Amino acid sequence: MRIRQVALTVDRLDEAASFYRDVLLLPVAAHAGRVTVTVGSSRLVLEPGDPFPGVHHLAFGVAPADFRRARGWLGERVEPIVVDGSEVVEGPEGWHSQSVYFLGPEGIVLEFIARQADRGIAASAGDVVRLLCISEVGVGVPDVGDAVRALTQRLGVPAFPPQGTHFAPVGGHDGLVILVDEQRIWFPTDTQRAAQGPVVVELEAPLAARLSLRPTATVLAS
Repeated sequence: MRIRQVALTVDRLDEAASFYRDVLLLPVAAHAGRVTVTVGSSRLVLEPGDPFPGVHHLAFGVAPADFRRARGWLGERVEPIVVDGSEVVEGPEGWHSQSVYFLGPEGIVLEFIARQADRGIAASAGDVVRLLCISEVGVGVPDVGDAVRALTQRLGVPAFPPQGTHFAPVGGHDGLVILVDEQRIWFPTDTQRAAQGPVVVELEAPLAARLSLRPTATVLAS
């Protein structure tokens, strides 16, 4: 499963576009009243919308060969979130990953994640660290178990460890939808709950389907 595109709404479109373009140095294009950010093989689409409770979560993949460099590069631009005295967070059992977290526009919880599954990818050339894709998108749902069953059965994708009643990923190392209880606070923050605002996730998956995970969260697979 791969994440092709994630579409979100933001209250201040110009400020959000500036962050991705001027801070993370990603390609940003404006068209038809919205902004498209190219994140490796994925796209992040930002559209203007009303404020909503909570914040979204996205993880951007980097090659393991780039992780140390990416951490330093990121630290020159934003303030990473420190967890137990360290900016580097080891992934859950079975993930074989390292991450660094930071906050983006309107409090979105962003993450650079390096997975050992990508260890064959060469390090970036040039001054800018290459992002591979949108590796994860978090979605708050009313019932995590129901959402897992809907995605696995309708899209033909597997559940991914760890599976719990409040946190359960679906997909694989190439792309994960992180399903969480809609009242859950995003790790590693103390106060940022899962967003209730609009999100549309477009996936490459074994089976084509359109699923509504909540009234403002849609998954499109083909």
